[in-house]
Amino acid sequence: MAKDDKERDPAWDEDAETVDKLIRQLRPAAPALAARSAGSPFDRPDVDARPLPIGGRGQAGIWAQVGLSVLLGIALTQWPYGRACGWSLLFYLVAVATLLVAAGWGALSSWKYRLGLAHIVALGAILWGLALTTHEVLPRVGYAKTPATWSCIEPPAAAPGSPQP
Repeated sequence: MAKDDKERDPAWDEDAETVDKLIRQLRPAAPALAARSAGSPFDRPDVDARPLPIGGRGQAGIWAQVGLSVLLGIALTQWPYGRACGWSLLFYLVAVATLLVAAGWGALSSWKYRLGLAHIVALGAILWGLALTTHEVLPRVGYAKTPATWSCIEPPAAAPGSPQP
């Protein structure tokens, strides 16, 4: 239950007045708060949802960045070299990592400058890069029915003359 006005602690009232005084001193520092009339202490300040001004490269630069990551994702489906094992697999996975970094960078840039469609395209490129990665990694960690190996070194053959099971 709330205490009556007669039972209130005077020190508490002094502290409350001090806090209110300090808050009133801060109000002019925040123009959005100073312009409003005194309302509820739980009112949210107005949020500026306008896009940020884009620096030297502009929207075309962000779209070019996202577009190049999409082109890299498409090109990786036509990888001209083997990727079964060894160094060729390593180079392929480095190319996929490059796709993930480029698409992530494009997603961050498009998010920062509030380019919604470019952000969605960049997130799609990230998902595509993750799909390419899982297609190569999962068989090598024992998740798929058909196992694959990381290296191209063949296991040693059975010694001649030993019985075959």
